[in-house]
Amino acid sequence: MSPLLRFLAPAAVLLLATACLPQPQGRIYGPTEEGLTLAYEDPTLPQPQRSQERLQVRVAKTSFQGAGSGTVQVDYTSLRGSLTLVLRHQDGGIALLGPDGKALARILPEGFPRTSAWEDRGTAFHVLGRATWDGAGLLPASASSVGFWVEARPAQGAPRRTLYLPGLGEVESKELRDGVWVTVNRLVARGFTDLPISGSLHGR
Repeated sequence: MSPLLRFLAPAAVLLLATACLPQPQGRIYGPTEEGLTLAYEDPTLPQPQRSQERLQVRVAKTSFQGAGSGTVQVDYTSLRGSLTLVLRHQDGGIALLGPDGKALARILPEGFPRTSAWEDRGTAFHVLGRATWDGAGLLPASASSVGFWVEARPAQGAPRRTLYLPGLGEVESKELRDGVWVTVNRLVARGFTDLPISGSLHGR
Protein backbone atom coordinates (compact mmCIF):
# COMPACT_ATOMS: atom_id res chain seq x y z
CA MET A 1 0.00 0.00 0.00
CA SER A 2 1.36 3.44 -0.90
CA PRO A 3 2.15 6.02 1.83
CA LEU A 4 -0.68 8.16 0.46
CA LEU A 5 -3.26 5.40 0.89
CA ARG A 6 -1.77 4.37 4.25
CA PHE A 7 -2.44 7.89 5.49
CA LEU A 8 -5.95 8.12 4.05
CA ALA A 9 -7.23 4.73 5.19
CA PRO A 10 -7.38 5.50 8.94
CA ALA A 11 -8.37 9.08 8.27
CA ALA A 12 -11.34 8.08 6.12
CA VAL A 13 -12.83 5.70 8.73
CA LEU A 14 -12.08 8.00 11.57
CA LEU A 15 -11.34 13.02 22.67
CA LEU A 16 -12.54 11.46 28.50
CA ALA A 17 -15.66 13.37 27.19
CA THR A 18 -18.56 13.75 29.58
CA ALA A 19 -21.71 15.82 29.76
CA CYS A 20 -20.00 18.23 32.16
CA LEU A 21 -17.38 19.31 29.60
CA PRO A 22 -18.13 22.68 27.97
CA GLN A 23 -18.89 22.02 24.33
CA PRO A 24 -17.92 24.34 21.47
CA GLN A 25 -20.87 25.33 19.34
CA GLY A 26 -20.85 25.46 15.53
CA ARG A 27 -17.18 24.49 15.13
CA ILE A 28 -15.92 22.59 12.12
CA TYR A 29 -13.14 20.10 12.81
CA GLY A 30 -11.63 20.10 9.35
CA PRO A 31 -10.02 22.52 6.86
CA THR A 32 -12.52 24.62 4.89
CA GLU A 33 -10.64 27.72 3.65
CA GLU A 34 -10.10 27.52 -0.10
CA GLY A 35 -6.38 27.38 -0.88
CA LEU A 36 -5.43 26.29 2.63
CA THR A 37 -2.61 23.75 2.26
CA LEU A 38 -1.44 21.51 5.08
CA ALA A 39 1.63 19.26 5.08
CA TYR A 40 2.03 16.12 7.16
CA GLU A 41 5.00 13.89 7.93
CA ASP A 42 5.58 10.62 9.74
CA PRO A 43 8.19 11.40 12.45
CA THR A 44 9.16 7.73 12.72
CA LEU A 45 10.70 7.77 9.24
CA PRO A 46 14.37 8.73 8.76
CA GLN A 47 15.41 11.53 6.45
CA PRO A 48 15.30 11.91 3.50
CA GLN A 49 12.46 9.37 3.40
CA ARG A 50 10.36 11.48 5.78
CA SER A 51 10.38 14.49 3.44
CA GLN A 52 9.95 12.34 0.35
CA GLU A 53 6.78 10.80 1.78
CA ARG A 54 5.35 14.11 2.99
CA LEU A 55 1.64 14.41 2.28
CA GLN A 56 -0.01 17.69 1.26
CA VAL A 57 -3.69 18.35 1.85
CA ARG A 58 -5.17 21.30 -0.03
CA VAL A 59 -8.72 22.67 0.13
CA ALA A 60 -9.66 23.06 -3.52
CA LYS A 61 -13.30 24.11 -3.26
CA THR A 62 -15.94 24.69 -0.61
CA SER A 63 -19.70 25.01 -0.77
CA PHE A 64 -21.60 25.82 2.43
CA GLN A 65 -25.35 26.32 2.63
CA GLY A 66 -25.35 27.46 6.24
CA ALA A 67 -23.33 27.56 9.43
CA GLY A 68 -21.40 24.30 9.69
CA SER A 69 -23.21 22.61 6.82
CA GLY A 70 -21.71 22.05 3.39
CA THR A 71 -19.15 20.19 1.30
CA VAL A 72 -15.40 20.54 0.85
CA GLN A 73 -13.30 19.21 -2.03
CA VAL A 74 -9.84 18.26 -0.76
CA ASP A 75 -6.77 17.34 -2.84
CA TYR A 76 -4.25 14.91 -1.31
CA THR A 77 -0.84 14.99 -2.98
CA SER A 78 2.46 13.21 -2.43
CA LEU A 79 5.42 12.44 -4.67
CA ARG A 80 3.74 9.09 -5.37
CA GLY A 81 0.44 10.43 -6.64
CA SER A 82 -2.67 12.43 -5.89
CA LEU A 83 -6.26 11.85 -4.86
CA THR A 84 -9.30 14.13 -4.58
CA LEU A 85 -11.98 13.52 -1.97
CA VAL A 86 -15.26 15.27 -1.20
CA LEU A 87 -16.21 15.66 2.45
CA ARG A 88 -19.58 16.68 3.85
CA HIS A 89 -19.74 18.71 7.04
CA GLN A 90 -22.90 18.66 9.15
CA ASP A 91 -23.29 19.69 12.81
CA GLY A 92 -19.64 18.97 13.65
CA GLY A 93 -19.62 15.69 11.74
CA ILE A 94 -17.55 14.82 8.66
CA ALA A 95 -18.51 12.18 6.10
CA LEU A 96 -16.54 10.96 3.09
CA LEU A 97 -18.76 11.05 0.00
CA GLY A 98 -18.70 8.71 -2.97
CA PRO A 99 -19.21 9.69 -6.63
CA ASP A 100 -22.99 9.34 -6.16
CA GLY A 101 -22.97 11.80 -3.26
CA LYS A 102 -23.72 9.12 -0.67
CA ALA A 103 -21.64 8.70 2.47
CA LEU A 104 -18.93 6.04 2.19
CA ALA A 105 -17.44 6.51 5.66
CA ARG A 106 -17.93 8.68 8.71
CA ILE A 107 -14.78 10.42 9.92
CA LEU A 108 -16.54 12.29 12.74
CA PRO A 109 -20.18 11.88 13.79
CA GLU A 110 -22.82 14.59 13.70
CA GLY A 111 -22.89 16.30 17.09
CA PHE A 112 -19.13 15.98 17.57
CA PRO A 113 -17.70 16.49 20.15
CA ARG A 114 -20.97 16.17 22.09
CA THR A 115 -21.29 12.71 20.55
CA SER A 116 -18.54 10.94 22.48
CA ALA A 117 -18.75 7.37 21.16
CA TRP A 118 -19.69 5.83 17.81
CA GLU A 119 -18.85 3.00 15.43
CA ASP A 120 -18.14 2.98 11.72
CA ARG A 121 -17.28 0.04 9.47
CA GLY A 122 -16.22 -2.19 12.34
CA THR A 123 -14.10 0.41 14.11
CA ALA A 124 -15.14 1.74 17.53
CA PHE A 125 -14.39 5.41 18.25
CA HIS A 126 -14.61 7.42 21.43
CA VAL A 127 -13.64 10.88 22.60
CA LEU A 128 -10.70 10.80 25.00
CA GLY A 129 -10.73 14.44 26.03
CA ARG A 130 -9.80 18.01 25.32
CA ALA A 131 -6.15 18.92 24.80
CA THR A 132 -3.87 21.76 23.68
CA TRP A 133 -1.63 20.87 20.74
CA ASP A 134 2.07 21.37 21.43
CA GLY A 135 2.78 22.24 17.80
CA ALA A 136 0.57 25.32 17.73
CA GLY A 137 3.56 27.57 17.02
CA LEU A 138 3.03 27.10 13.29
CA LEU A 139 -0.59 28.29 13.52
CA PRO A 140 -1.75 31.92 13.16
CA ALA A 141 -2.59 33.78 16.36
CA SER A 142 -6.29 33.65 15.51
CA ALA A 143 -6.37 29.84 15.32
CA SER A 144 -7.39 27.71 18.28
CA SER A 145 -4.77 25.27 19.57
CA VAL A 146 -7.33 23.43 21.71
CA GLY A 147 -9.03 20.37 20.26
CA PHE A 148 -10.11 16.83 21.05
CA TRP A 149 -8.36 13.49 20.98
CA VAL A 150 -10.31 10.64 19.37
CA GLU A 151 -9.32 7.01 19.84
CA ALA A 152 -10.11 4.48 17.11
CA ARG A 153 -10.03 0.75 17.87
CA PRO A 154 -10.49 -1.40 14.77
CA ALA A 155 -11.52 -5.05 14.93
CA GLN A 156 -8.04 -5.84 13.58
CA GLY A 157 -4.92 -3.74 13.64
CA ALA A 158 -3.37 -1.24 16.02
CA PRO A 159 -5.46 1.33 17.94
CA ARG A 160 -4.96 4.91 16.81
CA ARG A 161 -5.46 8.29 18.50
CA THR A 162 -6.03 11.48 16.50
CA LEU A 163 -6.08 15.07 17.71
CA TYR A 164 -8.58 17.29 15.86
CA LEU A 165 -8.44 21.08 15.97
CA PRO A 166 -11.24 23.39 14.77
CA GLY A 167 -10.61 24.72 11.27
CA LEU A 168 -7.82 22.20 10.64
CA GLY A 169 -8.99 18.71 11.49
CA GLU A 170 -6.20 16.20 12.13
CA VAL A 171 -2.96 17.72 13.43
CA GLU A 172 -1.41 14.64 15.02
CA SER A 173 -2.03 10.89 15.13
CA LYS A 174 -0.51 8.27 17.41
CA GLU A 175 -0.46 4.49 16.99
CA LEU A 176 -0.09 1.92 19.76
CA ARG A 177 3.14 -0.01 19.14
CA ASP A 178 4.43 -2.52 21.70
CA GLY A 179 2.47 -0.79 24.46
CA VAL A 180 3.72 2.71 23.59
CA TRP A 181 1.80 5.47 21.79
CA VAL A 182 3.99 6.59 18.89
CA THR A 183 3.32 9.66 16.72
CA VAL A 184 2.97 8.43 13.14
CA ASN A 185 1.48 11.51 11.48
CA ARG A 186 1.93 15.18 12.37
CA LEU A 187 1.13 18.54 10.81
CA VAL A 188 4.45 20.20 9.99
CA ALA A 189 3.47 23.15 7.78
CA ARG A 190 0.51 25.37 7.01
CA GLY A 191 0.10 27.90 4.21
CA PHE A 192 -1.98 28.93 1.22
CA THR A 193 -1.45 27.98 -2.43
CA ASP A 194 -3.29 28.96 -5.59
CA LEU A 195 -2.78 25.50 -7.10
CA PRO A 196 -1.89 22.05 -5.73
CA ILE A 197 1.88 21.68 -5.43
CA SER A 198 4.14 18.64 -5.38
CA GLY A 199 7.23 20.20 -3.82
CA SER A 200 7.87 21.32 -0.28
CA LEU A 201 5.46 23.57 1.60
CA HIS A 202 6.74 26.37 3.80
CA GLY A 203 4.39 27.07 6.71
CA ARG A 204 3.48 30.51 7.80
